[in-house]
Amino acid sequence: MVIFDLPTKLTIPMKTEKNYYDLLISITNNESFSKGLAKDLMESEEKPLEFFSKHRGNHFSNRGINKAENAEQTLCYLLDKLEENKFLCELDYKADSEELNHAIKLLSKGKIENDLISEEDAEGSNGMFELIFDAEDYLEEYDLAIVQFPLDSDSHPIAIVSLKQSEKIQTMIDNLFG
Repeated sequence: MVIFDLPTKLTIPMKTEKNYYDLLISITNNESFSKGLAKDLMESEEKPLEFFSKHRGNHFSNRGINKAENAEQTLCYLLDKLEENKFLCELDYKADSEELNHAIKLLSKGKIENDLISEEDAEGSNGMFELIFDAEDYLEEYDLAIVQFPLDSDSHPIAIVSLKQSEKIQTMIDNLFG
């Protein structure tokens, strides 16, 4: 009989303003935006009822969040703010080359001006998830990569980051929201 020692406590990364800031500065490269948003995200974590009341009309009703302390309250606020400032696009689950190409052009901040994904790619794919993986191959030529946020939805929130930092950034996302 083999006996395994299981850890008595699971280590869950703490959500701190610094952790949020580190993620945001890696994605946005904008210090003042990252500091302000990190502060807001911590307010959502520490005072969820007050935060929800303050932002209910702007950010939560369109996502079906109708009460404070929803498990995705902080994540949804983050996604909305990143999208408002053109650091993120939320893509539908259906394979759509036009939608993905538009997101890549917007999020690459001018580095990519041509379509990377064809209509034929979309027709032969099993949804946006598969198209995103195809796009990552093309993005490597530009030293860029896609990171995804784990939203409990049929949409795919994505950001484009440097290829060199992509694993680190995806790990930060997963640690904070996974």
